[in-house]
Amino acid sequence: MRLALRGLESENAVTRIAVLGLNGHNGPRRLARALLADPLSSELPWEKQLTADEKDERAILLRYGEQADVDDRHPLVKTLYIPSTTLQTHNLEILIQASSAADQSYGEAGAANLLVPGLETQSSTSGRLSTVTFPVHKTVIYQEGLRDLNNIPKINVQAGRIFKVIIDWSWSNLQQQSQNIQSVSPINLALGEAAIDIFRQSLKRSVEYEHLWFDAGLPGITSWISDGTESQNGGIKPVIRRLLQTICNNTNKAIAQEDESSAQRQKASTMSVATKNIIEQGISIWAENAHSELRDRLDSAFHSQSWRRITWWKLFWRVDDVGYIASDILQKAWLVEAEKEMIWVSGRIHQSGLLGPPKLRPTAVLDPDDEQTFGGHPPAPSIADLVGKSSSYDVVEDQVFQHPWLQNIYRARSALSQFTVPPLQSLSQSLLLQTISTNALTSSLSALLYVSISTTSPYEAGAIAAVGLVWSLRRLQARWENARSTWEAQIREDGKVVLRNVEEVAREAVREGGMGEVDELDREARRVAREAIARVERALEEISP
Repeated sequence: MRLALRGLESENAVTRIAVLGLNGHNGPRRLARALLADPLSSELPWEKQLTADEKDERAILLRYGEQADVDDRHPLVKTLYIPSTTLQTHNLEILIQASSAADQSYGEAGAANLLVPGLETQSSTSGRLSTVTFPVHKTVIYQEGLRDLNNIPKINVQAGRIFKVIIDWSWSNLQQQSQNIQSVSPINLALGEAAIDIFRQSLKRSVEYEHLWFDAGLPGITSWISDGTESQNGGIKPVIRRLLQTICNNTNKAIAQEDESSAQRQKASTMSVATKNIIEQGISIWAENAHSELRDRLDSAFHSQSWRRITWWKLFWRVDDVGYIASDILQKAWLVEAEKEMIWVSGRIHQSGLLGPPKLRPTAVLDPDDEQTFGGHPPAPSIADLVGKSSSYDVVEDQVFQHPWLQNIYRARSALSQFTVPPLQSLSQSLLLQTISTNALTSSLSALLYVSISTTSPYEAGAIAAVGLVWSLRRLQARWENARSTWEAQIREDGKVVLRNVEEVAREAVREGGMGEVDELDREARRVAREAIARVERALEEISP
């Protein structure tokens, strides 16, 4: 990508071509010498330098220079400056490198690695090999002979203007079969080198040179190398356009492969229908047992001796026990076993992977007002810092997994204890106080009548007190027993509602869970990459070729 960007920034960017030899570096060096040598002149020193040192396995970078020169300072690449007309005219650079025939990375990664050949270097400390990339615009793959043809990377026909496979072989039938294949070219390198030597011996043998040169198949290679290196109408060079198109195609292909891999991972992590049915069956059994428990345990609690202790006529000496007895019923008889069994069912759901990884609440952020500056003194301790803080439900909830059904029964029981028991206790006390007050008032009125009116008999005065006593006791009985019945019905109905809600939430988690996790960040990154590639492709279409 950086190579393509540099090509877009300059008016006459250098076109870099790689010649990769699958059988070593000798063949690619000979090929470069045959393509760049001037047959009208005698053999130049750079030609001998290019092919003489066979022990030097470093890559060679050929650049144009008016005088032949060698830059041997780089440990990975040896740079030769040669007075080649081809390099000067088309502004070319040629990288020559040996690629191991056993290396299958090109075949697996495709065009992406062919355009970015790697130069291996060994670390002086660890001894491990590291790769330095050297991006190019075009790539020539040189294969000597017909052995190990499986090692030749597979190249699409559409990519023939960027990649070229050269097979050094002289069979005429192979040449005839490959005439219509743009990406594969059989040549006879020895015949081409002989043609150059013959022409240099005598200019009179130019016709023979021409025949040998064309029979070797080298003119097509020369045309392919120079193809696309000249810009048309001051626009982008075709070779840079093809490089950008190749990068876009490779990126789209990589995104599609990642989409497919993500879909396969999601499918592999998806829970089977049979497993979900087994878990839903367990939820159904739990719901049935929970409803039976709610009915039976509450019936037993409301017919127990402790509940009968707070009947209306016992409130005079049991009024302070109303809150305790009601809370005790909620703690011991209201969905106790159902809550424990729900923990076991939740464990099965979590173990099956239907819920995905546990999600904890984010860590609380400190109050900026509590922050102290560096070098300052800490604040003086307060009473709250010295007394242990009681753990509330919110603190405990931050430390557990956010599975809602694990806390629904607990929350409902706490809500009933908090919002229904105190009103029941308050009602019992107020009813008892009203009863005593009414009795005291009617008794005082009866005594006043008896004292103030001499004709009033004790029986007549006592009748008023008796009416007040009966009326107040009847009122206490009716209102208190009605309150008790209402509270009984309320906790029964609330229990049923809680059980339905827990069952629905658990079933929804089973139905919607186990679908496989999707990494939203990766999906968003692929979407952004697609949009960027689409913008590049639209820009290339708008620019005239």
